[in-house]
Amino acid sequence: MEGRFFYNPACEKRDFLFRAVMSVMREVFPDFTIDCRRGRKHECLQEFKERGFYLIDAVDIPINDMGRKEREKIIRENLEEKLKEIEGLGILRSGVIILIKKSIFEVFYQELKRRGFRIAQDEYIPFPSSGRQREFREKFKRCLKKVQAELESS
Repeated sequence: MEGRFFYNPACEKRDFLFRAVMSVMREVFPDFTIDCRRGRKHECLQEFKERGFYLIDAVDIPINDMGRKEREKIIRENLEEKLKEIEGLGILRSGVIILIKKSIFEVFYQELKRRGFRIAQDEYIPFPSSGRQREFREKFKRCLKKVQAELESS
């Protein structure tokens, strides 16, 4: 089975996070020019990147089919390695981080704050599936508007 990762342009079925993120991006940034219909994922990802956005998976292996406790254990075990990756991106001074999914927020929030990173929210944003799509849109939109305001004021 093909990996369902945000950046996999070949995988567009059941790509809930990609669809939800791009939908809110187009709403918050009306000049986001690409219509992210099927078959245009590569173009959408390119514009996402050109605007200075970057999505980082909490771990580099598929964990979607694992149980909650096993996923959380793997996320915690990989925390230090992932924090080094984030630090290596050089976003400490200029970037703002948005954490998506409760388990990710719970593991990363305090440690990122402790290391001086700016986090766009004080509560978790749910993954956009299983009836949580509206809540995702509202919270993610709020975060993007906060990021947009910070970009405009700098």
